[in-house]
Amino acid sequence: MPWRNAMLPIHFFKIILKTNLERLKIPNKFTEIFEGDLSNPIFIKPPDSTKWEVYWIKQNGEVWFEKGWKKFAQNYSLDYGNMVVFKYAGTSELDVIILGQSALEIDYTENLDQIDDDEPVSDQNARQKSLLLSPRPHKKMRSEEPTQRTSSLNLPKEAKAKEVAEKFISYSPFFTVSIKNVNLTKNYLCVPDLEGVIENKKKQVRLQNGKNSWNVNLLCRLGPTSTRRFCAGWNLFARENKLLPGDVCVFELLNKEDSVFKVHVYK
Repeated sequence: MPWRNAMLPIHFFKIILKTNLERLKIPNKFTEIFEGDLSNPIFIKPPDSTKWEVYWIKQNGEVWFEKGWKKFAQNYSLDYGNMVVFKYAGTSELDVIILGQSALEIDYTENLDQIDDDEPVSDQNARQKSLLLSPRPHKKMRSEEPTQRTSSLNLPKEAKAKEVAEKFISYSPFFTVSIKNVNLTKNYLCVPDLEGVIENKKKQVRLQNGKNSWNVNLLCRLGPTSTRRFCAGWNLFARENKLLPGDVCVFELLNKEDSVFKVHVYK
């Protein structure tokens, strides 16, 4: 109806409780007006430019986010007292911002504001972001066959990580990171300079461990020094691989074209 469009965009918010981390009830007033216009699934889009596919169901006259919501909540470390503000503009997307217990917006990009965004994300790729995927087979071109053992692209300071880096045998580029508590409570992991290995731009990489793989955003800040971080998707990878502070991860580049890293975890 025309009068609906006059109300757009519209905002609503939800306070995060322990009871709505797996499914989230949408305000009745909102669904009374817009339920007939909502796509299913709908895409939740936080400021880090990722899109999360979430399906909703209707029970006893109420609309609930179910499939996909738990993954979103886990990836952004939603917890008791957080507030999620939704903005609906009559499309298949809900823009969201997440406020912490301090009532300030949480910056999941860690101020990485100088990002190359010239690669649009298709809906198909967006639906796969940070979801658990089956690894795709890949071929090595004959020119890519290993010829010489490589060394870690970085030299960790921590004794355990340094020992792992020195003993790790590979003929592909790799880097070594010691996991800290901040890497598990925040949605990022700093990685070393990958110049000459991965192009210096925002992109999606695949982290593979065992038979499973996860899509993760690799962001960079351009300037006198280049800073790179795994962001969206990293939290889910860390959770599902049960990473703990003090663990050491070796990221071995298996496929440069598709940006596939095999992750070796040392407890």
